[in-house]
Formats: sequence, structure tokens, C-alpha cells
Amino acid sequence: MAISKKVKAETENTATLSIEVKRAKDFSKDDNTAIAFDMVVNGVTIYNCWYREGKKKDKSDYSMVSFPARKADNGEYYNHAWVKLSEADVDNISKQIEALL
Repeated sequence: MAISKKVKAETENTATLSIEVKRAKDFSKDDNTAIAFDMVVNGVTIYNCWYREGKKKDKSDYSMVSFPARKADNGEYYNHAWVKLSEADVDNISKQIEALL
């Protein structure tokens, strides 16, 4: 059996994630929200994630989750762990953080 070298179309991940926020600490200043937290995603614990909220330059609001990363020798940052999160997942994380704080 030969290995196919054709590029396969990326399929959409429709699996639901089980996300539980375990710990949160607020580092917010001024109008920018910055909260460090740990979470368990489908049984895998990810430490040192960040939840951030604020305003973009065009005055629109944003909320995001960033994952733990380390700076490489080339000056770029690379994530240690990463999970594709939907807007619903980010909202779920936000609600769990509010409950902990």
C-alpha cells in the first residue's frame, strides 16, 4: 500500500470539548482584563493560560484565550499546548472564571 501524497481537505472538528477551569487569578489593570487560569480540557490539564478582554484600536471589544508559550532562539513564541476553541468555549471559560473570582 502506497502512502498518498495528496493534500487532504481539512475537516471541521465537530467534537464537543469538556472544559473545566480549575484556578484563576486576576491581574487586570485599567480597562484591560488579564486573568491567568488553569483548565482541564477532555481530561488534559493545561496550566498558565490567559483570558484577556479589552478594546481594539477600532473601539470594538475582544475576548481571547491564550495558551502557555515559550520564546525560542529565533525570537518567536511557540505554544506548549493548544486547543481550537469556539466562541461558545471562550464564553464558557469566561463564565467559569467569573464564578471562581
